[in-house]
Amino acid sequence: MTDKLILALDVDSAAEALALVRRLKPHLSLFKVGLQLFTREGPELIRTLRAEGVDLFLDLKLHDIPATVGHAVRAAVALDVRFLTIHAGGGLEMMQAAQAATQGSRTEILAVTVLTSLDDDALRQIGYDRTAGEQVLRFARLAALAGVPGLVCSPHEIALIREGLPEPIKLVTPGVRSGTDAKGDQKRTLSAPEAFQRGATHLVIGRPITRAPDPVVAARAILAECGMA
Repeated sequence: MTDKLILALDVDSAAEALALVRRLKPHLSLFKVGLQLFTREGPELIRTLRAEGVDLFLDLKLHDIPATVGHAVRAAVALDVRFLTIHAGGGLEMMQAAQAATQGSRTEILAVTVLTSLDDDALRQIGYDRTAGEQVLRFARLAALAGVPGLVCSPHEIALIREGLPEPIKLVTPGVRSGTDAKGDQKRTLSAPEAFQRGATHLVIGRPITRAPDPVVAARAILAECGMA
């Protein structure tokens, strides 16, 4: 069983999420609940899944004024989640407020740099004059300055961050595929083995497992690809 491969529970109901966790927890110990599922099922789902003995990554990508984010982080801390995401674009003070709200808990903040669905053209459309890599590194340095222990980034920026940040930091890579899967709506992605080879500490995988005919077989195949079977 590993926490290095995180299953994204991108399903529509608590029943579906619970069924996946029960099937896969002999192999995976960390599961991600994102906006789709949390909006539908709320905090009670987090309590239900924690009762199964697994760890949770609450992926809400908080982005608001510092005081509001701090209160939201404290609410997540009370749910005993392992990871919680915020947007690095919220700025230094917001990230510091989020990090301060985790003190005395085991919850770790992950700052989202640039969404993996965005490429250079998309960034220009919303007003950024830097490439995706340049913007990721800028956000990464700001998050490190805020004391945030981890980042969410594309595997294409892993080496850039490792070279640009002197201090160790966790790098969680979403939108990862197995070696044989299509990219889907992710524009800046790699296969799971490639992402680990570049220095990712954790990978998030969803559809290649959740939509497979047999999710257990699919998960075990990806673990084997990554040398974790």
